[in-house]
Amino acid sequence: MKRARLVAVLAAVGVGLLPPLAGLLLYGGFRLAGSLPPSPTLSTALAAWVVASALAAVAARRRSSALVIALLLGPVTLAAAGLIGLRAVKVEGESMLPTFVEGDVLLVDDFAAPGDPLAIHVLNVPGEAHNPLIKRLVGLPGQLISARYGRLFADGQEVHPRLGEAPDTWNETRPVSSTYLLSEDRRMGTDQYFFLGDNPPESRDSRHFGGVAAAHIGGRVLWRLRGPSGFGSVR
Repeated sequence: MKRARLVAVLAAVGVGLLPPLAGLLLYGGFRLAGSLPPSPTLSTALAAWVVASALAAVAARRRSSALVIALLLGPVTLAAAGLIGLRAVKVEGESMLPTFVEGDVLLVDDFAAPGDPLAIHVLNVPGEAHNPLIKRLVGLPGQLISARYGRLFADGQEVHPRLGEAPDTWNETRPVSSTYLLSEDRRMGTDQYFFLGDNPPESRDSRHFGGVAAAHIGGRVLWRLRGPSGFGSVR
């Protein structure tokens, strides 16, 4: 009898884990394809879904019940995580053209810490008249930021415009050397991140207010939800 119960529990757990594992595979697929940046909030929510489904399956002991419970737990877990760590931010102005246009609505993970070069973050900079700001991370703590030949470099590596991508073509007709406002090289401090708008002539960013401390970086943009540019990934 005990053996039969154990088999029934294991079978229920196996069935109950199918939905969250499918969710993990989907998330991993988007990550491998480069369509979705790393998201601590989504990762935690998926892990919680796996654990909750396994525990519910043990309690239910029936495969059909375990599957139904797991399917119900998915939306609940993701919604709870979304309320805690995700938010929508609307694009204002033209500082991020051509990546974003005014009116685009972006999904932001507030628990995503800065660190990945060229990631797009939401900032809340003290003293700035318009917050939040949406900018691209181009310089990390300790790096030397310099402007040469109408381009921006971090420790000698070109960070804007990014070679071979759309911003190159965009900037061919919009010279940016005079708008970088860098009369001399700038070394970032131990807790300073250098941010730049994708459309430098129309952007107010670290060229004006300097490096941004991690405490004033509100999160990372994950996805474009809606707006003139439509639904889609962010690069």
